[in-house]
Amino acid sequence: MTDVDAAPVDAIVSPFYERDGITIYHADCRDVLPTLGKFDLLLTDPPYELTASGGGIGAQRQYLSDIEGFTDGGFDETILEHADNCMCFCAKAQLPSLLQRAAAMPRWMLLTWNKPNPTPLCNGNYLPDTEYIVHGCQPKRIFGEFADKSRFIVYPAQQHNLHPNEKPMAVVSKMMRLGSVEGDLVVDPYMGSGTTLLAAKLLGRRAVGIERELRYCEIAANRLRQGVLDFGSEG
Repeated sequence: MTDVDAAPVDAIVSPFYERDGITIYHADCRDVLPTLGKFDLLLTDPPYELTASGGGIGAQRQYLSDIEGFTDGGFDETILEHADNCMCFCAKAQLPSLLQRAAAMPRWMLLTWNKPNPTPLCNGNYLPDTEYIVHGCQPKRIFGEFADKSRFIVYPAQQHNLHPNEKPMAVVSKMMRLGSVEGDLVVDPYMGSGTTLLAAKLLGRRAVGIERELRYCEIAANRLRQGVLDFGSEG
């Protein structure tokens, strides 16, 4: 069943998947975002800027092999100009520019995902136990219950089964509760394996996901068809 309320898009880009208020586009987000019109939240985990220097996850050869030329080169930050409510995961190297963009909004804050089980690689550095989330928004656009309001999220890292940069469902779900309400339209321009879309489905939001890699569009569509019952499962 196709949801007629899904966000409109130019006829050049047809939905890969469209059902129950959730839409997937197999495309470059720069081609699709300008066609979506107004939406309520941009929530995304874009490619990080990572190098092999130092300790931590960036020094793991297998990890670098998995992401090389795919999710390690950063992203076009101008896509954030399409949203006036944005939550963006990022690496430390991306913080200065993303914080500058967020600071141009009426409200902004830096949130962190803190992992109690980080990879035990540090050498002369800190453990890789923290990932950053930059949130810029308009006034009165921070939602959620009292338990959601903290600026840090403590949740264990989990094995990546579907995508090299998967985020746990519990982490993404908390971000969505903070940045949107039921019925809102959430957009993820770097959809990956579809965790944001699954969280939206479970929380009663509409969602649009955009992904250039066909295999991840297929994975995300299959996950949406199957549904997810456990908020604590990996995203």
